[in-house]
Amino acid sequence: MFTDAGQLYCNSTWDTVSCWPTTPAGQLAVLTCPPRFEEVLLDPNGNATRMCYPNGTWQFRSDYDHCKPITMVNKEEDIHNFITRVIYYVGFTTSIVALIVALCIFLYFRSLRCLRNTIHCHLIVTFIFKYILWLIMNNVLPKLTDDDHNEIHQWVCKIIVALYNYIQVANFFWMLVEGLYLHTMIVWAFSIERIRFWYYAVLGWCGPALVVLAWAIVKAKFENRRCWLPMENSSYDYIYITPILGVLLVNVIFLGSIVWVLITKLRASNTLQARQYRKAVRATLILFPLLGVTYVVFISPPNDGALAKRAFVYFNAILQSLQGLAIAVFYCFLNGEVRSTIRGRVSRWQEGRSIATRYTRASIATNAEQISLRASFTRDNTCNGQTSSSLGKTLFKNNNLDAQQQHSNGKTSPNRSSSPGSNGDGPQPMQTVPILMVDEEQL
Repeated sequence: MFTDAGQLYCNSTWDTVSCWPTTPAGQLAVLTCPPRFEEVLLDPNGNATRMCYPNGTWQFRSDYDHCKPITMVNKEEDIHNFITRVIYYVGFTTSIVALIVALCIFLYFRSLRCLRNTIHCHLIVTFIFKYILWLIMNNVLPKLTDDDHNEIHQWVCKIIVALYNYIQVANFFWMLVEGLYLHTMIVWAFSIERIRFWYYAVLGWCGPALVVLAWAIVKAKFENRRCWLPMENSSYDYIYITPILGVLLVNVIFLGSIVWVLITKLRASNTLQARQYRKAVRATLILFPLLGVTYVVFISPPNDGALAKRAFVYFNAILQSLQGLAIAVFYCFLNGEVRSTIRGRVSRWQEGRSIATRYTRASIATNAEQISLRASFTRDNTCNGQTSSSLGKTLFKNNNLDAQQQHSNGKTSPNRSSSPGSNGDGPQPMQTVPILMVDEEQL
């Protein structure tokens, strides 16, 4: 059919399920799925479509494929939630292990103790506690929230939620500290001697405490239910969400300034342009997890399309759960200073083991040689049933007689000439094998 302006369109029609409105030719008509079809409840979030062809006629059959029964939707939603939980559990567990190893490395080696690595350690601690509290919340809170009549359970639940919110805000504030430190060193070019760590510590730990304390007071007074969990139409949670958004905004500014200074210095170094951009991109990607800029990309979920929403949830779960692993890898495991320190310690340990092994073998060989010489001496000095001890007594007596005779004659017997270096004092004692001492601090 044609309108008064001569435009071709498809007239409104009823297909026994929905009423399709007048639609211009060549366009796709979209309607919300009906609430029910043949006594089957349908998902109201789906859409039905019908094409208006360019010749002004409707598509023969309306497309209700996206109008699924609620039971089927609930089953798919359960599968979707299960996959999301698996991603979080695997990612958080992997990140916790990697972060604990990185923290132990930073704390064990004294040569790695500097302001930069100290800030890394505090950020790592916030990630570890954040992941652990998340796992506790997902396993404990469902049981506590179901018991509304037990006041102790309710307060335990509220304390867990408050601790999680505190460590979550502290996590973002220590990301801000990381960005502030890098911006101070690179953009403002401050000397490290002029930077005091306690400034950063106050910002990283005390700032979140004030924010969460204000949130807890407001929650306890105006919304003291459901374990202080976020509610759909509640604005009180923005008390701690707003500072987090502010931290992300400041870190985005810091990231832009740092990358700009980096590109400027690379251009001044007369290196190839492609190599400059590669270094800039690499530095940017490494700074993304450290400064939490990935949260900006996924700050708001898509509004249309179930597939887009699920992809958003999956990708967001992967990035959030593996952020700690990325920080442990980039700033500890792949750090040149850390790897050099570990290689040096392993090299000294191997060298110490080699020295100890050589000394042990030499000691065993020397002891075996001494035992062999003593056994040979015992066998050679046993004649006609006379043992070496009785033979020694006989020699001692003969020596005394010789000494008296020499004294009486006033001269030395020619048969008693002393050997060189002995000074005529008789046989020298056996020299002991020197023992090689290895300092444990050098290993």
